Amino acid sequence: MKLISKVAALSLAIASSYGAAEVPEYSKLTIDADIAGAAFVVDGNLAIGKRPELVVSAFGDVAITPYGPVFPDGGTVTLYQKLGFGRGAALDEKWHKVTIVSEDENITVPNRPTLANVKDCHIEQRFCRNRTDVIVPGGSFFDTFGGQARGSITWWENHWNGNVWLRNDVVTNSPFSYHSVAFDDFNGDGHKDIISVGEDAGNPSAPEDDIIELHLFAGNGDGTFEPAQTVGIGGGGLIEAYDVDGDGDADVVSPQYFGPVSGQPFVPGFARTADVASYVWFENLGDGTFAKHAIGVNEGPGFAIFPVENFRGDGVTRWIATNHTNANIPFPPFALYPEPAVYEFTPGDNPRLPWAVRTLSNPGDFPVEGSVGQSAPGTAKVGYLNDDERLDIAVSGDGSRAVYWMEQQEDGSFITHQLPGSDGNGQAGGPVIADFNRDGKDEIIFGSFDLNSLSIWTR
Repeated sequence: MKLISKVAALSLAIASSYGAAEVPEYSKLTIDADIAGAAFVVDGNLAIGKRPELVVSAFGDVAITPYGPVFPDGGTVTLYQKLGFGRGAALDEKWHKVTIVSEDENITVPNRPTLANVKDCHIEQRFCRNRTDVIVPGGSFFDTFGGQARGSITWWENHWNGNVWLRNDVVTNSPFSYHSVAFDDFNGDGHKDIISVGEDAGNPSAPEDDIIELHLFAGNGDGTFEPAQTVGIGGGGLIEAYDVDGDGDADVVSPQYFGPVSGQPFVPGFARTADVASYVWFENLGDGTFAKHAIGVNEGPGFAIFPVENFRGDGVTRWIATNHTNANIPFPPFALYPEPAVYEFTPGDNPRLPWAVRTLSNPGDFPVEGSVGQSAPGTAKVGYLNDDERLDIAVSGDGSRAVYWMEQQEDGSFITHQLPGSDGNGQAGGPVIADFNRDGKDEIIFGSFDLNSLSIWTR
């Protein structure tokens, strides 16, 4: 664990009447430089006390061949607990690691974990279990093209204050890859369920063979779940549960990357339906059935979308989204997609109609390195990343091989900064934004698949 770089802060002079706060001085520290295939990073309270912990998934040693990546049968999921938590504690030291999922469990391509108390807790129980468990979706999009079926959803029961984890299977040996899950009561029976988009992308060169389904695993309340029920077609990637229409039911908000969205440029704008939309939401009709509606239909393949309360200080919940494109590819449909971008969506009075959209990034903010198979940007998260009390955005460049933060200006526009020392920090998972040393300033944490590392940027 070492200090990677330290860059002096710059003052940005903005030629407008608004002005801008001084750009803070960020330094990169490496928490762990030996995580084979580092992938997703999330945070939450998994042990006794108020300290946040990190949960990091990793794919393992991935072989890159002329035919694409070859994933090992087993990846890992690891808990990182910060010790020496006093105010101003060194952030690259004293991280206690606990294995949640080992390679021997054969969870292929463990994707974004979801932290939740999986078993129901009833008030009449004498000893009510109240610990945070970890739900792990897994699988490779193109497994079936190679004759494999290694998709899975498992959940890992938290015992002994985050030091012992017990495996529970929801689905294994599935032809579908599960990239993320949402955990809520979707069918109205009082028990929380798991919902996820199963993605079987088949032949990487043939989008017409993609099979993309919204799967509901009905919960029984005791940690067991019913087999998958297909409740929708489409969606994918990093999904969110949210009551979009305010009727008290949990809906599902999702990007779309595989399937008909790949042909979006060939469909006239007026004819673009939810099937070719970049982002969609599945309206929960109250009985476990869903209706799909378009959010945005012009942004190309989508990667992530998530809600942010009071994003502009006006009390309105807006949605931040990233697409996943590459302007370097000279042939269609890739050459016809919008360039890599971060968007803001705001639903109108009727959320079943496409939402108002605003592009927050600027042209050239996320330059992709490479051609087919590389795209930008990736995941994102919102937080206070300088001292001006306006919400900013941390963004994984993914195929741009760096990580960034987007500074919100007084006029509501954004300026994108590359975080220092992040050259080569490609295919980055996270980000996590939290104050780990209790100095009153949030840090930014990203993993990097390219560097097999977990790093923290502090100011």
